[in-house]
Amino acid sequence: MSRKAIISTLVVLFVLVLGGIIVWRTLGPRETSEIRIGAILPLTGSAAQWGTPPRDAALLAVEEINSKGGIKGRKIKLEIEDDKCEPTAGVSAIQKILATGKPVAILGAVCSSVTLAIAPIAESNKVVLISPASTSPLITNAGDYIFRVIPSDALRGKVFAEYVYSLGHRKVSLLYINNEGGLGNQKVFSETFQKLGGNIVSVDAYPQDTRDVRAQLTKIKQQKPDALVVVSYPDDTPIVMRQAQELKIGVPLFFQTEALDDPAVIQKAGNAAEGATYILPAKAEGSAVDAFSIKYKQKYGRDPELFAAEGYDVVVLVAKILDNAPEVSTDLLKEGLYKTQNYEGASGKISFDKNGDVLKPMALKKVVNGIPQVLLVK
Repeated sequence: MSRKAIISTLVVLFVLVLGGIIVWRTLGPRETSEIRIGAILPLTGSAAQWGTPPRDAALLAVEEINSKGGIKGRKIKLEIEDDKCEPTAGVSAIQKILATGKPVAILGAVCSSVTLAIAPIAESNKVVLISPASTSPLITNAGDYIFRVIPSDALRGKVFAEYVYSLGHRKVSLLYINNEGGLGNQKVFSETFQKLGGNIVSVDAYPQDTRDVRAQLTKIKQQKPDALVVVSYPDDTPIVMRQAQELKIGVPLFFQTEALDDPAVIQKAGNAAEGATYILPAKAEGSAVDAFSIKYKQKYGRDPELFAAEGYDVVVLVAKILDNAPEVSTDLLKEGLYKTQNYEGASGKISFDKNGDVLKPMALKKVVNGIPQVLLVK
């Protein structure tokens, strides 16, 4: 090659390299890495029945979003950890997720005690945490990055206390699972019921994962209440029912959590469940609700269980906000969540207030002939 040819080639290469640098500086490097979303849920232990549905629904949402190009052309990666409904396990789970970098958001937790344990860690790391199921009133003030798509027990307890009082019950005993969720539920109910003029004749707790509440029930029977209000999880609800029947408590049972909405819980309790009343967020309606139910059943061969729709909504809402934001940023996600009003989700309309809480109507149900029947929606 001649000297002239060599010089010409070098000039061309210089122009190409310079042009590439200009383009790179103008457009910036293209981000192709996955967008990480954590999921901290009880997949084993006393609340596993509440953790697997939001996990499965979240996986369905990720599959759908990724099939359409993901978020700004980037795929979502869902990193799932089992918290066993135990605060220490939840802390380990969030630390494991954060150890490999900051995700844009975390779905979780289900149990209020776990959400309250991991909220300070999410807050200090400026990671958006969105619970599909935690209801403790304490979560309202847990942090600026903390949200939930289910109503607080502050609303649930008020509605339930007013309902029990409206039935003519004036002397009530309280029995609750000894964790943050149980404590928050019984406290709100107790305060409201007493303000109405009712009397709380006894308050007793039992350890999480217990198999025996006879001692507590025996003490309650001695107080001769008009009704017994219970805060329980799926595993212990049938135990409370069967042992209350065995000891012939002889008063109406009211459950302040959704455990009885699971057919497996009623089946385990047998005829001891008959006549029990419980409260939960009212069934959502709308095209988004129907579309999700169809997709979920096609994917898993079963109807959506409790908290499935909420898990789905969390992932879809995160993706929607980030895809419309100038860039993928947890702070922009946080801002977008606070601006969310009347979003038509699989779990119903979602609007966040200044504390990251949502307001949704509550429903009262009663077990009649082994089947939950809606009493009223409020």
